[in-house]
Amino acid sequence: MNFEKAKEFLQSFVSYEGVAKIPYSDKTFDLQKVKDFLHLYGVEYENLKCIHVAGSKGKGTTCAFIANYLWKDGYKVGLYTSPHIFEVTERIWMNGKDIEKVKFAKMVEGLKKFIEKTECPKLTYFEILTVLALKYFVDEKVDYAVFEVGLGGRLDATNVVKPILSILTTVELEHTDVLGDTIEKILNEKLGIVKDGVPVLIGYQSKATMKIIGKKLKGRKDVYSVNDFEVKFSGKDFSDEARFKNAHVAFAALKLFSKKFPAEKKFLKIADGVKLPGRFDARKSSKGTVVFDMAHTENSIDNLVNGLKEKFPKKNFVFLFALMKGKNVEAILKKISSIAEKIVFTSAHEVRGIQPEELKSIAEKVGAKCELEVIGDCMKAFDILTKKNQLLVVTGSHFLVGKLLKKKL
Repeated sequence: MNFEKAKEFLQSFVSYEGVAKIPYSDKTFDLQKVKDFLHLYGVEYENLKCIHVAGSKGKGTTCAFIANYLWKDGYKVGLYTSPHIFEVTERIWMNGKDIEKVKFAKMVEGLKKFIEKTECPKLTYFEILTVLALKYFVDEKVDYAVFEVGLGGRLDATNVVKPILSILTTVELEHTDVLGDTIEKILNEKLGIVKDGVPVLIGYQSKATMKIIGKKLKGRKDVYSVNDFEVKFSGKDFSDEARFKNAHVAFAALKLFSKKFPAEKKFLKIADGVKLPGRFDARKSSKGTVVFDMAHTENSIDNLVNGLKEKFPKKNFVFLFALMKGKNVEAILKKISSIAEKIVFTSAHEVRGIQPEELKSIAEKVGAKCELEVIGDCMKAFDILTKKNQLLVVTGSHFLVGKLLKKKL
């Protein structure tokens, strides 16, 4: 089986990553099915030393900082993240490299043979990828494995692990059509990764969110806040405020589960080398600059806006923008329109995306003073906008960023 055939086989499984309405329930996402599958497949994952990270934004970057530091400190480290930008192999990483396509295809071929000859539970696309990641890390005998939650936490396939540390990055209103329309409901899902006897690190949160978390975790003595861990580095050491906050959480996590971690200078050097596509990712085009950023929540848009003003103080900003359903649309558009010279609304996902005409209407409703335009085809919009000498910001959706990062500037 070659890599393309492997991807084709995986795509035969039900995937909720691109549907309009996810049937989110204990019945649809039954973790016992995943555990049973792993048991039948002979994946003895229970003894993996895992760090498990949930949150609305920043969890991928936080995971990358932790995994890279541990790797550079001499450990064998696995990292499982989602979604991918270019290839599915990006999701399964070990010691600085994505899993090789040949190795991935071979693993999928083995999985296919197992499924064909065994009466086993039917899993989803994401659950199958999680099984592959767990098997890879177990087979490779990694010292540590870092897992980023895909959606929510409580019912996420990654929640089969019992970690040595659970981390909650910033939580805010997102996926409201799936996880619930209040912070409290969303926290019920995110805090579903918290387990007895496992310390919990809480990242940057609003006062209101911290108050709810405090009530939900009342009585536990192993709950820590990122603010309990002082650092000498600051936002000036990073490209934007979000990256600094993620680094602070990662530093605190390393400090928490091992007294020998980390040395601040070494941590800063390693963190500086962690470059993730689509996170305040500035690239030169033939006529100007394009900043790709997967921000899609209020806080992440705030960080993007502040970063743009700091890094490009004399520039006018043109935004190419798409957004998925279930987001706090009005608040996000208020923040973007406050610094935009122009916003071009487009479509990045036919099923999950909010129609660009609706986005334009909401922008008008919240009083946007900048120029507003709709170009439904995101590729066409990108081609038009990159031919002009201007600073273009592509944001609002990882689907949009992922599609356009593949194009040559």
